Amino acid sequence: MPRRRQERSREEKVEEILAAAERRLREQGFEGLSIAAIARELGVAQNAIYWYFPSRDHLFVATLRRMLQGIVAAKPPAATGLHNQVLWFVDELQSLHELRAALAERARTSPLAADFVAELNGGLRGMLANALGGRVPEAELEIAVDTFVATVEGCVLQHLDVEERHRVLLYALDRLLGAPAPA
Repeated sequence: MPRRRQERSREEKVEEILAAAERRLREQGFEGLSIAAIARELGVAQNAIYWYFPSRDHLFVATLRRMLQGIVAAKPPAATGLHNQVLWFVDELQSLHELRAALAERARTSPLAADFVAELNGGLRGMLANALGGRVPEAELEIAVDTFVATVEGCVLQHLDVEERHRVLLYALDRLLGAPAPA
């Protein structure tokens, strides 16, 4: 006999809400993240959503965290090479550009969003430092990370197409790793 809705575990309910929120974010961006619409979609009262996520910002941050965890979990193996891993990861982040911009805007007035931005930036910088560690002199690691982050952000803000973005990122990565300039 199938379980009724109220018999499902907290984790299942949270997962169902987050999946609906992710669909809305991917299809309609932050403006489409409506507690009322998600409640309607799931056939529950709005208060049921607020029980798990006290505000729209809580739901937004939790959904972005879930999306980013999915990206990290799907990363290509180290055997594909650093360049391929970096390009893949930047492409995945590019797909979230509008959501990251909405998060930055929310961070101006929401301490929850601001804390998540700081956590996210620290995590991304840490991943990049790990990737570059041992390949860049230790004394230059921080500036190398800063340089590559600025390059990535510039590519995203300029809305470079994939080919041009890859060209710029590979050039920057090669320069940081000390590879000779192409002829």
